[in-house]
Amino acid sequence: MKKLLFALPLLLCAALWAQQTPAPEGTTQKLPAQTDDAYAQEIISRFGAVETLQSKFTQEKHLAMLTEPVESKGAFAFSKKGAQLRWEYTEPFQNGFLMDGGKTYRLEKGVKKTVKGVMSRNTAAQMLVWLTFDLKALSETYDISYFEGGVTLTPKNDKNRLLDKITVWFAKDNPQALSEIRMDEPGGDYTLLRFYDTHINGPLPKDAFL
Repeated sequence: MKKLLFALPLLLCAALWAQQTPAPEGTTQKLPAQTDDAYAQEIISRFGAVETLQSKFTQEKHLAMLTEPVESKGAFAFSKKGAQLRWEYTEPFQNGFLMDGGKTYRLEKGVKKTVKGVMSRNTAAQMLVWLTFDLKALSETYDISYFEGGVTLTPKNDKNRLLDKITVWFAKDNPQALSEIRMDEPGGDYTLLRFYDTHINGPLPKDAFL
């Protein structure tokens, strides 16, 4: 179970290389085509202005074989300067990873341990794409459709596809933050991330990346 919880962000990032239930943020009815470009530019502008970001999150992994979802909680902190990211689960296990410039570490109970290999570095780097919602980078891997308050991403490459689609909702009270991400898998399983207590461009804890 511990390995499953830690692997979930890796599943999301691996998909970057490569029966929906209604979400609480509302519908995903596609916007008229003529508004797509304007909406895309608006997204690029508002997320491009994010310099620091910190938030808490809950994660639910819904599996057909289980009657109840696998739940976990955590928090992350991001700083554009220095390309720093700390993504950490706090319940029911404490683990995660830390990216500090060109170095990547594994976190075990708050202690960072050096990791080797391209995959680990790519995983952390791709998380930056998501949390800052780099639309240009995402468009290289996904077909993107827009709806009021969010986007739906469908992988362009069908070969060995890990995800059917990803639906992203922006926070209604903070247009520079994500509210939810839902990742639907081919077999019907899905993962739901909900973000809360999000702070944009504020001071980060001094030990955020230590």
